[in-house]
Amino acid sequence: MKRSFLLVAGGAFAVASVSPIGAADRVELTALIASNAQHAFTEIIEDYQKKHPNVSIKPQWLGGATIAKMVDEGQPADVVMAGSAPLKKEEQLLEPLVSILQNKEVILVPKGNPGKVNGLKDLANPGVKLAVGTPSSAVGTIAGQVIQKGAEDWGFDYVTNVRKNIVVQKEKGSDVLAAVGNEANAAITFASDVDPSKYQTVEIDPKYNVVSTYQIAVVKASKNAAASRDFATYASGPAGLAVLKKFNYMPPPPK
Repeated sequence: MKRSFLLVAGGAFAVASVSPIGAADRVELTALIASNAQHAFTEIIEDYQKKHPNVSIKPQWLGGATIAKMVDEGQPADVVMAGSAPLKKEEQLLEPLVSILQNKEVILVPKGNPGKVNGLKDLANPGVKLAVGTPSSAVGTIAGQVIQKGAEDWGFDYVTNVRKNIVVQKEKGSDVLAAVGNEANAAITFASDVDPSKYQTVEIDPKYNVVSTYQIAVVKASKNAAASRDFATYASGPAGLAVLKKFNYMPPPPK
């Protein structure tokens, strides 16, 4: 079978040079998607399915560590989209990884800012109730890196006091976000989660911030490789990137 390659968003997906899938050939794809991208990818999937009525995409919104574990265990999946760190560990089980977006960290607080958090340093203050991701999650790993950067200026006691203030730890970024205004009065989360109608945003100085890259890939064991590649190409191409931009994601890093 002849193959051609389509370059997109910093990587390449192999697209088999065969006739398009016929209308009678119904295809169902399982997509494991980082939970913090749920809103954007819901729209991307809906748009793709309108253009490809023969393809049904069933998303699962999961933490990056869970996605990597499922791939490692060989659980059924066709396409994955998660942070580059967990996917890198499963690279041998995936087709070439393509960078699709970047994100950075912010602090979100409830309206009125009851914890009086005005910067990263304030997360160590008494009375702050902090929500973060688990150490194995993308949102938790990156939050930990941000806090460690702060410790370079404010010392080890800063880290100790921030840890004392953690009242919620969740693997999924969406669960971290859900704690804001309920169990927690501050959370370190992604800039794409900013919603002025629900939260106040406290910016993190670029000196301490971390920009993370997310990637998309087709699972080598997919039984619907051609359709999976086509969806991944769509999501990381102009149409998908336009949706991601609308949801406050940064574009993927330059090639």
